[in-house]
Amino acid sequence: MIQTPLLIVGAGPYGLALANYLSELGTPFTIIGKTMELWRKHTFSSADLRSDADSSTIPHPENKYTFQNYFASIGEFGKSSKGRVAVKEYRRYLDWMEEQLPYEVKQNYLSSLTKEGQIYRARLDDGTDITAAKVIIATGVAHHLFIPEHLKEDTRVIHSYDAEKIEALRDKKLLIIGAGQSAAEAIEICERNGNQIDWYSRKKPKYYSEPLNLPKWMFDLVVRSAGLFKKLPSFLVKYLFAIFSASTMTPEYSKKLRHIKHVQQLPDLEPYDHIISATGYQYGMREMTFLSDPLKESLKIKGNMPAVDENFMSSQQGLYFTGPCTEQFFGPPVKFMIGSHYVAPKLSQHLSV
Repeated sequence: MIQTPLLIVGAGPYGLALANYLSELGTPFTIIGKTMELWRKHTFSSADLRSDADSSTIPHPENKYTFQNYFASIGEFGKSSKGRVAVKEYRRYLDWMEEQLPYEVKQNYLSSLTKEGQIYRARLDDGTDITAAKVIIATGVAHHLFIPEHLKEDTRVIHSYDAEKIEALRDKKLLIIGAGQSAAEAIEICERNGNQIDWYSRKKPKYYSEPLNLPKWMFDLVVRSAGLFKKLPSFLVKYLFAIFSASTMTPEYSKKLRHIKHVQQLPDLEPYDHIISATGYQYGMREMTFLSDPLKESLKIKGNMPAVDENFMSSQQGLYFTGPCTEQFFGPPVKFMIGSHYVAPKLSQHLSV
């Protein structure tokens, strides 16, 4: 049994950023999760991040983990941190960053979370129990893969989250579904590996350098406005989300994919060895299977997710949610790593009081 005042569940950018701020404040905590697993195992190795180095750093109150510090550590003084970052380079940066952490990340998944009186009990996948007065859920996208209903029972379907499986495909006939960056990268990689590709999306792809359907200057403004979204009326938030929701591909794919057969009506699925569902994520509390049923039933829900206040706390005292699952409350910034730059300082101050 481990006892801790604060338990952070998830070691992606939101969990690590919060841990960095709490560590500097001298606030004791425990953090569990596979460190930056999405970028280590579930991102295509030959791809580039959509963001530049400055937007992809793991936040720290003293800016200890900047790319400039990383470049200096490997003797590449003066190397620019502008421009998109190769995934392989980013993984080397993560290795360097992880070596600098002054705290341990317990490399376990959360199996279940219950509340007993005023205390939360977390059981990990190795059977360890952790009790905590406060729990911060920062689990990212792993629980929220979206596969269209008519494909869910098809054993040939691989979600683009399973990047390593897709990269291993050779000499197969594939249907790739989606109009976003993951679909574009999957098409490029699978074709390079000798597979036969067909491509289906209901809408024609839109080509932008940024992940949202916005010019760069407007995207930069949006991703720095997490606090603003909480204050907007719901009708305006709904309107803005309709604008921001379109998936995009980076502009180079408008030429790279020109020769790929693209259809806007779902073809006969029989001929395909595998179907790659590059269809993104949908957030719902049902998919958070680690939350006990009584705990789920006790939470106030809005839009299929626990409602949170301006300090990210749910209707259950001491239970917090951060990251992409709070998008409807804090807007598009929290879909991306850069949103952690807003969340970490605000939440760490609240938790340290």
